[in-house]
Amino acid sequence: MPELFSGEKITNTNRSANISRSSLYVCPVCGNIFHSTGKALISCCGITLPPLECENPDDEHSVICEKIDGEHYITINHEMTKQHYISFVAYSTSDRFEIVKLYPEGTAHARFMPRGRGILYWYCNRHGLFCQRI
Repeated sequence: MPELFSGEKITNTNRSANISRSSLYVCPVCGNIFHSTGKALISCCGITLPPLECENPDDEHSVICEKIDGEHYITINHEMTKQHYISFVAYSTSDRFEIVKLYPEGTAHARFMPRGRGILYWYCNRHGLFCQRI
C-alpha cells in the first residue's frame, strides 16, 4: 500500500517467478500461512512479516519419506501438543506448490503425488521452518 499511495508508477519486474524459489510467511499472532513466488510485502494482524528462513532438520524435527501407493508418504517424528506442534507440510517443485495443514493433537503425516525432484518444507510453531530435498 505505501507504494500505491506514493503516486509513483510501479512496474512489476518479476513477471515469471519460479515456484521452487518460493517464500513462506507465518503470522505469529493468528498462525495464518502465506506463500509468495517473488518478493512480497506481507502483513497480518498489524505486523509486517519477514520471509521464513529454512533450516536443516535436527533429530527432533526429522522426516521419514516413503513411497507408498505411488505417493510420497511423509511422517514427521514430532510431538503434536497444543503448545508444540508441526503447523504445516508443503511440497514444492518447479511448477507446483502443495500444502497440507496439520493441527495440534493430530498426526504429523502428509501425502503428496511425486512430480520429480522437489523440496519438502515443514513448520514447527516453536522452532521455525525446516526443509529437505526429496
